[in-house]
Amino acid sequence: MPLLGLIGFPLGHSFSPSYFKKKFEQLGLSDWDYQLFPIPSLIHLPEVIEQHPDLLAFNITIPHKTAILPFCHSYSEAVEVIGAANLVLIDRQHSDIRLHAHNTDVIGFRKSLEQVLDTRDKQAVVFGTGGAAKAAVFVLNELHIPHIVAGRQTTPNYSEFDLSQYNLFINCTPVGMYSAAGNSETDTLPLNYDSIRQGSVYFDMVYNPEKTSMMTLMESKGAIVKNGLDMLHFQADAAWEIIQKSLLDNMDNTV
Repeated sequence: MPLLGLIGFPLGHSFSPSYFKKKFEQLGLSDWDYQLFPIPSLIHLPEVIEQHPDLLAFNITIPHKTAILPFCHSYSEAVEVIGAANLVLIDRQHSDIRLHAHNTDVIGFRKSLEQVLDTRDKQAVVFGTGGAAKAAVFVLNELHIPHIVAGRQTTPNYSEFDLSQYNLFINCTPVGMYSAAGNSETDTLPLNYDSIRQGSVYFDMVYNPEKTSMMTLMESKGAIVKNGLDMLHFQADAAWEIIQKSLLDNMDNTV
């Protein structure tokens, strides 16, 4: 049975299995499956690959998007620039298993952001410093949008920002994400929300819950808000296209 999966930790928030299983049904791929592999450390990755010989590729999410790179043998252009991956193809055609890293977050984020954004006269703040934030910065550079990155340990940090100087805010942290083990969906970053300008855009990469506490708070200050569900769909579609192309290329190479 051909198998795809998602590697990260925790994974209780993920919609990826239902999304891909619906896609398999639509395409008549009844023998395909998608599974979650919640591993807190990538030291368990070789074990996952060895124990699932039908695993063709896997998506990567928090906290492994950057840490996965030393395990990979090749990188797409976007991965080389960003330094983070969210899709890995498994090549089992050699004596040693080879992993090939891709990043479709950049595709998903750009398509989703463009649905709500007039890029003119935008000044952006990216919240977070991980792999998702690196993808956001990549897209902002493509769109020529000036930006600054904020994190808990950066200078300035979250609480030191004068948000009135910006009109585009992008949350690339897991703050607000649903957790089956806790109530993180009620969390917010320590920002001065009273300085938010009317008509600002707040893009939250979190998609579960549908509206986080930060989205509600930003909206109450007059911001236009959007969650990460469309981004998830766009990046998943792009990942599926890469997987299909890889399968076709491998078939051609074996003919």
